[in-house]
Amino acid sequence: MFSVVCRWSLIFAAGLLPLAAVASDDPVRLYLGMSWGTGDGSHDWEYSNQKISTTHYDQDIKDFKLGIMFSPAVRLEFARTQVDMDVDTSRNDLSGMDLNLFFSVGNKPVRPYLTVGLGSYDYDDTASLVAGDDDLSGTAVNIGVGIFAPLSEHVELDIGYQEKRIEWQEMESVTNDERLNVSTRMNYFNTGLRIIF
Repeated sequence: MFSVVCRWSLIFAAGLLPLAAVASDDPVRLYLGMSWGTGDGSHDWEYSNQKISTTHYDQDIKDFKLGIMFSPAVRLEFARTQVDMDVDTSRNDLSGMDLNLFFSVGNKPVRPYLTVGLGSYDYDDTASLVAGDDDLSGTAVNIGVGIFAPLSEHVELDIGYQEKRIEWQEMESVTNDERLNVSTRMNYFNTGLRIIF
């Protein structure tokens, strides 16, 4: 249900982008950015639609961003994201790309925002866990809140809280022919900087 709501919210929001650009007197601006985050998450493992186990982990997230501001209230952002997870005694990595929409409100310098988005991810070094030679791939749904705070005319601080859910492709175990499913949930606080041109 969560992923369906986020997908339809993103589609609806994308339809509003041309209206936002036309309605605003502000010029369209580009920006580059980077952010760092930390939090926790879990993997839910399912067999025949029955949850069989949950694995919890801590995580560190970093991403590089390229965005376009249609107005002070609306922006679209592409991010290249890397997730480092500490799972029990091992360390696992996810890498992916996200496309997020941001909506901020108010007319003061510090502006609260809501963000929704979708992403595509790879679970690195998982080819040995399933049949085939490719790492697991999955689709992410993102939602978050935060604030934008200008540090200067061209530099902006971002402080926020994000949730991400990734539904991975169905797996075929290498030890038998059974099908397994796994989904990943992430919750994290992040801080970032953007350079606005």
